[in-house]
Amino acid sequence: MNAPAKTPKLDHEITVVMQVVETRTLAFMSDELGLTPIGVDRLTHREKSVVLRPITAIVGVGSRAGLYIAYSYDVSLIRAMTREYTSGLAIACDDEEVWIRETASDVVNVIVGNSTADLARRGELITLSPPVLMVGARTIQGRDESTIAALTIRFPEGALDIAFVGPRILFDDHLNLQKAVL
Repeated sequence: MNAPAKTPKLDHEITVVMQVVETRTLAFMSDELGLTPIGVDRLTHREKSVVLRPITAIVGVGSRAGLYIAYSYDVSLIRAMTREYTSGLAIACDDEEVWIRETASDVVNVIVGNSTADLARRGELITLSPPVLMVGARTIQGRDESTIAALTIRFPEGALDIAFVGPRILFDDHLNLQKAVL
């Protein structure tokens, strides 16, 4: 199996998806969780690797080229998000880690799910995979045929990185390079 050549179309697609996801993420964090960003950094199409934070939820987005979107959370941020997301629920101390993982996965599913609806209104056929959760910091390694773009949103509570990685054929659902295309 040969990897597809990187194309300007993939770069454009990631740019469009990135803009929609950024808008949806900022709205969700503010409206649903009461978190106000203190800064946003964008690294587009030049990255050959991205370091993920300790808790990362990944979804596959099916579009023309297909890509993965990874929400990677600082521990302090995901804890603050979980407190707000689960406010009003009685949570035992020993269940906190389970709720943190559930929050990380649910947030990416809601935000990217709503983003795909926005993209579908533009005439794109979009599918969304269930979230895959990874615990532990690691690095996504790209290659010449891949595009990795990143968005970092900083909050007083911590940072959120959103990585856009494509095309999907080059990576598995844990963002490891596929050996079959190497």
